[in-house]
Amino acid sequence: MTNERVTEMRFARLYPLLEAKAVKKGRTREEVQQVVTWLTGYSAGELKELLETDTTYGAFFANAPRLHPERELIKGVVCGVRVEEIADPLMREIRRLDKLIDELAKGKPMEKILRQGEHTRAGRMAEGRKEASAGKRYEYDAVIHVLPEKDGAYVIFPWNIRDEFGRGRVKVHATFDGIPYDGSIVNMGLKNDDGSVCYILGMLKSIRTRLGKGAGDTVHLTIQARE
Repeated sequence: MTNERVTEMRFARLYPLLEAKAVKKGRTREEVQQVVTWLTGYSAGELKELLETDTTYGAFFANAPRLHPERELIKGVVCGVRVEEIADPLMREIRRLDKLIDELAKGKPMEKILRQGEHTRAGRMAEGRKEASAGKRYEYDAVIHVLPEKDGAYVIFPWNIRDEFGRGRVKVHATFDGIPYDGSIVNMGLKNDDGSVCYILGMLKSIRTRLGKGAGDTVHLTIQARE
């Protein structure tokens, strides 16, 4: 079968063949779906919708929402060709899926089929930091700094939020001497004395007024990440 013919065939015709190959060897349709969604970024619902359309196999791959970054680790021979040596980008993606289904049919464990490289490990580490810090409560005393030209004020968050939360802007629940406030910890271009990035949390004028505090005064803060 030529490359042109494969790409022009309907996805709805070829997908059942992938299922049949795996099911015949004792695997499940759900596992086939898991492999396809992992590789392409389509959801299970989107796959179901595509099976009701005339979408071609080539268009299915060309319009994939998010081809998995770890797919570059899919190597080896399938359909008589070495996947990583296929010159045509579209056919390389098609054969990558063929290779994954072939491994599924041969009984390879799912955790081995769905490649895990640096992207996956980094993502899991970031997710782990996010989950760990989401329930963490920070409590400390901070000095109020003011921005006279903007009639604004802020307090410094003395931790590196990229280390703590895995991202550069964090929405938080906070209290200033017990007064609640929802805001975000951000970097506004400020630097600490040692040259490191300074992360800050804004402090509303209404809160300063209620507390009767201003520049140089100290407030007691509690901070917890929010979604």
